[in-house]
Amino acid sequence: MRQRTFSAAPIAIRHLSCRIDNGPVAHLVERVVRNDEVRGSSPLRSTTVPILPIFTFDHTVLRQETSQVEQDSADLQKLIKNMIGTMRNADGLGLAANQVGRSLALTVIDLKHVPGMEDRDSLVLINPALTGTEGESVFEEGCLSLPGIREEIVRPAEIGVKFLDRNLKEVEIEADKILARVIQHEIDHLHGKYFIDYLSPFKLSLLRPKLSRMSRGETDTDYPLAPPEPHHTKPKSKVKRLRGM
Repeated sequence: MRQRTFSAAPIAIRHLSCRIDNGPVAHLVERVVRNDEVRGSSPLRSTTVPILPIFTFDHTVLRQETSQVEQDSADLQKLIKNMIGTMRNADGLGLAANQVGRSLALTVIDLKHVPGMEDRDSLVLINPALTGTEGESVFEEGCLSLPGIREEIVRPAEIGVKFLDRNLKEVEIEADKILARVIQHEIDHLHGKYFIDYLSPFKLSLLRPKLSRMSRGETDTDYPLAPPEPHHTKPKSKVKRLRGM
Protein backbone atom coordinates (compact mmCIF):
# COMPACT_ATOMS: atom_id res chain seq x y z
CA MET A 1 0.00 0.00 0.00
CA ARG A 2 1.47 3.35 -1.01
CA GLN A 3 0.94 6.38 1.18
CA ARG A 4 1.30 10.06 0.32
CA THR A 5 4.68 11.74 0.61
CA PHE A 6 5.62 13.11 4.02
CA SER A 7 7.73 16.26 4.13
CA ALA A 8 8.87 18.46 6.96
CA ALA A 9 10.32 21.93 7.23
CA PRO A 10 13.52 22.56 9.19
CA ILE A 11 13.26 22.62 12.99
CA ALA A 12 15.06 25.25 15.03
CA ILE A 13 17.49 24.09 17.68
CA ARG A 14 19.56 26.38 19.90
CA HIS A 15 23.33 26.54 19.35
CA LEU A 16 23.31 24.01 16.50
CA SER A 17 23.63 24.50 12.76
CA CYS A 18 23.99 22.47 9.61
CA ARG A 19 23.27 22.69 5.93
CA ILE A 20 20.69 21.26 3.58
CA ASP A 21 19.64 22.43 0.12
CA ASN A 22 22.47 24.98 0.30
CA GLY A 23 20.76 26.95 3.04
CA PRO A 24 21.37 27.37 6.78
CA VAL A 25 19.12 25.38 9.09
CA ALA A 26 19.44 24.03 12.60
CA HIS A 27 18.92 20.36 13.28
CA LEU A 28 19.81 17.66 15.74
CA VAL A 29 18.59 14.21 14.84
CA GLU A 30 16.94 12.33 17.73
CA ARG A 31 17.20 15.18 20.23
CA VAL A 32 15.39 18.53 20.34
CA VAL A 33 15.04 21.34 22.88
CA ARG A 34 12.23 23.77 22.27
CA ASN A 35 13.11 27.45 22.72
CA ASP A 36 9.89 28.10 24.65
CA GLU A 37 10.31 25.10 26.94
CA VAL A 38 11.61 25.25 30.48
CA ARG A 39 13.38 22.02 31.31
CA GLY A 40 11.39 19.98 33.80
CA SER A 41 8.04 21.60 32.98
CA SER A 42 7.55 20.14 29.53
CA PRO A 43 4.16 18.51 28.88
CA LEU A 44 6.08 15.72 27.17
CA ARG A 45 7.40 14.70 30.58
CA SER A 46 3.93 14.46 32.11
CA THR A 47 3.40 10.80 31.39
CA THR A 48 2.47 7.67 33.29
CA VAL A 49 4.15 5.48 30.67
CA PRO A 50 7.25 3.73 32.08
CA ILE A 51 10.44 5.49 31.00
CA LEU A 52 13.01 2.99 29.76
CA PRO A 53 16.76 3.49 30.26
CA ILE A 54 18.58 4.28 27.03
CA PHE A 55 21.64 2.23 26.08
CA THR A 56 24.72 4.20 25.11
CA PHE A 57 28.06 3.51 23.42
CA ASP A 58 29.27 0.77 23.32
CA HIS A 59 26.64 -1.71 24.52
CA THR A 60 26.71 -4.95 22.55
CA VAL A 61 23.02 -4.71 21.62
CA LEU A 62 23.70 -1.49 19.70
CA ARG A 63 26.18 -3.25 17.40
CA GLN A 64 23.99 -6.25 16.60
CA GLU A 65 21.72 -6.74 13.62
CA THR A 66 18.19 -6.63 14.99
CA SER A 67 15.65 -9.42 14.47
CA GLN A 68 12.61 -9.02 12.24
CA VAL A 69 9.26 -8.73 13.99
CA GLU A 70 7.19 -11.75 12.92
CA GLN A 71 3.86 -11.19 14.67
CA ASP A 72 1.84 -8.81 16.77
CA SER A 73 1.59 -9.30 20.52
CA ALA A 74 0.64 -7.49 23.69
CA ASP A 75 4.35 -7.28 24.53
CA LEU A 76 5.10 -5.60 21.19
CA GLN A 77 2.35 -3.01 21.63
CA LYS A 78 3.50 -2.31 25.18
CA LEU A 79 7.07 -1.85 23.95
CA ILE A 80 5.92 0.59 21.25
CA LYS A 81 3.98 2.63 23.81
CA ASN A 82 6.89 2.68 26.25
CA MET A 83 9.37 3.62 23.51
CA ILE A 84 7.23 6.60 22.47
CA GLY A 85 7.04 7.74 26.08
CA THR A 86 10.79 7.27 26.55
CA MET A 87 11.56 9.18 23.33
CA ARG A 88 9.38 12.11 24.37
CA ASN A 89 10.81 12.17 27.89
CA ALA A 90 14.28 12.60 26.35
CA ASP A 91 13.02 15.25 23.90
CA GLY A 92 13.78 12.82 21.11
CA LEU A 93 12.80 12.79 17.45
CA GLY A 94 13.39 9.05 17.05
CA LEU A 95 14.25 5.95 19.02
CA ALA A 96 15.14 2.40 17.93
CA ALA A 97 14.26 -0.70 19.95
CA ASN A 98 17.88 -1.70 20.50
CA GLN A 99 18.47 1.70 22.10
CA VAL A 100 16.30 0.44 24.97
CA GLY A 101 17.90 -3.01 24.95
CA ARG A 102 15.46 -4.88 22.69
CA SER A 103 17.04 -6.33 19.55
CA LEU A 104 14.00 -5.91 17.30
CA ALA A 105 13.64 -4.17 13.92
CA LEU A 106 11.39 -1.48 15.36
CA THR A 107 11.70 2.28 15.59
CA VAL A 108 9.43 5.15 16.58
CA ILE A 109 9.57 8.73 15.31
CA ASP A 110 7.86 11.87 16.61
CA LEU A 111 8.21 15.15 14.69
CA LYS A 112 5.59 17.18 16.56
CA HIS A 113 8.18 19.92 17.15
CA VAL A 114 8.66 20.36 13.39
CA PRO A 115 6.69 23.30 11.92
CA GLY A 116 3.83 21.98 9.83
CA MET A 117 3.84 18.56 11.51
CA GLU A 118 2.47 19.44 14.94
CA ASP A 119 -0.75 17.50 14.38
CA ARG A 120 0.87 14.32 13.09
CA ASP A 121 0.79 11.17 15.17
CA SER A 122 3.96 9.35 16.10
CA LEU A 123 5.28 7.18 13.30
CA VAL A 124 5.96 3.52 14.05
CA LEU A 125 8.18 1.62 11.62
CA ILE A 126 8.46 -2.16 11.99
CA ASN A 127 10.96 -4.04 9.78
CA PRO A 128 11.75 -0.87 7.78
CA ALA A 129 13.80 -1.04 4.58
CA LEU A 130 14.84 1.66 2.11
CA THR A 131 13.45 1.20 -1.40
CA GLY A 132 15.33 4.03 -3.05
CA THR A 133 17.39 7.18 -2.50
CA GLU A 134 18.04 10.40 -4.38
CA GLY A 135 20.20 13.50 -3.98
CA GLU A 136 22.47 14.42 -1.10
CA SER A 137 22.26 16.61 1.99
CA VAL A 138 24.39 17.49 4.99
CA PHE A 139 22.92 17.64 8.49
CA GLU A 140 24.52 17.93 11.89
CA GLU A 141 23.39 14.77 13.66
CA GLY A 142 23.32 13.74 17.28
CA CYS A 143 22.00 10.67 19.07
CA LEU A 144 20.40 9.76 22.38
CA SER A 145 22.88 6.86 22.57
CA LEU A 146 25.82 9.22 21.99
CA PRO A 147 25.00 12.16 24.29
CA GLY A 148 27.10 15.24 23.74
CA ILE A 149 28.38 14.22 20.30
CA ARG A 150 27.29 16.07 17.15
CA GLU A 151 28.83 15.83 13.70
CA GLU A 152 27.88 16.78 10.15
CA ILE A 153 26.88 13.69 8.18
CA VAL A 154 26.18 13.29 4.45
CA ARG A 155 23.09 11.24 3.56
CA PRO A 156 20.63 10.96 0.67
CA ALA A 157 18.20 13.89 0.62
CA GLU A 158 15.15 11.90 -0.45
CA ILE A 159 14.21 8.31 0.25
CA GLY A 160 11.58 5.68 -0.30
CA VAL A 161 10.91 3.33 2.59
CA LYS A 162 8.61 0.38 3.20
CA PHE A 163 7.65 -0.93 6.62
CA LEU A 164 4.88 -2.34 8.76
CA ASP A 165 2.92 0.10 10.89
CA ARG A 166 2.01 -0.55 14.53
CA ASN A 167 -0.88 -2.74 13.35
CA LEU A 168 1.53 -4.71 11.12
CA LYS A 169 -0.04 -3.33 7.95
CA GLU A 170 2.28 -2.83 4.98
CA VAL A 171 3.10 0.79 4.21
CA GLU A 172 5.35 2.48 1.65
CA ILE A 173 6.13 6.20 1.69
CA GLU A 174 8.52 8.74 0.22
CA ALA A 175 10.20 11.24 2.53
CA ASP A 176 12.58 14.17 2.38
CA LYS A 177 14.17 16.79 4.66
CA ILE A 178 14.14 16.02 8.38
CA LEU A 179 11.87 12.97 8.13
CA ALA A 180 14.16 11.31 5.58
CA ARG A 181 17.13 12.07 7.80
CA VAL A 182 15.59 10.64 10.97
CA ILE A 183 14.34 7.50 9.20
CA GLN A 184 17.82 6.78 7.81
CA HIS A 185 19.43 7.42 11.19
CA GLU A 186 17.04 5.03 12.93
CA ILE A 187 17.34 2.31 10.28
CA ASP A 188 21.11 2.47 10.78
CA HIS A 189 20.55 1.69 14.47
CA LEU A 190 18.59 -1.42 13.51
CA HIS A 191 21.62 -2.62 11.53
CA GLY A 192 24.02 -2.00 14.41
CA LYS A 193 25.39 1.26 13.04
CA TYR A 194 26.05 4.63 14.69
CA PHE A 195 26.08 7.89 12.74
CA ILE A 196 29.72 8.36 13.78
CA ASP A 197 30.59 5.34 11.62
CA TYR A 198 30.39 7.74 8.66
CA LEU A 199 33.20 9.90 10.04
CA SER A 200 36.77 9.82 8.79
CA PRO A 201 39.31 7.86 10.89
CA PHE A 202 40.85 11.16 11.98
CA LYS A 203 37.57 12.67 13.20
CA LEU A 204 36.69 9.42 14.93
CA SER A 205 40.05 9.39 16.70
CA LEU A 206 39.26 12.79 18.20
CA LEU A 207 36.12 11.32 19.76
CA ARG A 208 37.86 8.29 21.30
CA PRO A 209 38.40 9.81 24.77
CA LYS A 210 34.76 10.87 25.04
CA LEU A 211 33.55 7.51 23.72
CA SER A 212 35.76 5.68 26.19
CA ARG A 213 34.29 7.63 29.11
CA MET A 214 30.80 7.02 27.76
CA SER A 215 31.36 3.27 27.59
CA ARG A 216 32.30 3.32 31.28
CA GLY A 217 29.10 5.15 32.18
CA GLU A 218 30.85 8.46 32.82
CA THR A 219 28.14 10.51 31.06
CA ASP A 220 25.62 12.96 32.45
CA THR A 221 22.20 13.28 30.83
CA ASP A 222 18.76 14.44 31.90
CA TYR A 223 17.22 11.11 30.88
CA PRO A 224 17.87 7.66 32.38
CA LEU A 225 20.69 5.55 30.95
CA ALA A 226 21.35 1.82 31.13
CA PRO A 227 24.38 0.92 33.27
CA PRO A 228 27.62 0.18 31.39
CA GLU A 229 28.47 -3.39 30.53
CA PRO A 230 30.77 -5.02 33.15
CA HIS A 231 33.79 -5.32 30.86
CA HIS A 232 33.70 -1.54 30.28
CA THR A 233 33.73 -0.50 33.92
CA LYS A 234 36.95 0.87 35.29
CA PRO A 235 38.48 -1.62 37.78
CA LYS A 236 39.18 -0.40 41.27
CA SER A 237 42.86 -0.04 42.02
CA LYS A 238 44.19 -2.44 44.62
CA VAL A 239 46.15 -1.15 47.59
CA LYS A 240 49.55 -2.78 47.78
CA ARG A 241 50.62 -3.68 51.31
CA LEU A 242 54.18 -4.16 52.46
CA ARG A 243 55.00 -7.48 54.10
CA GLY A 244 54.45 -7.29 57.86
CA MET A 245 51.76 -4.62 57.68
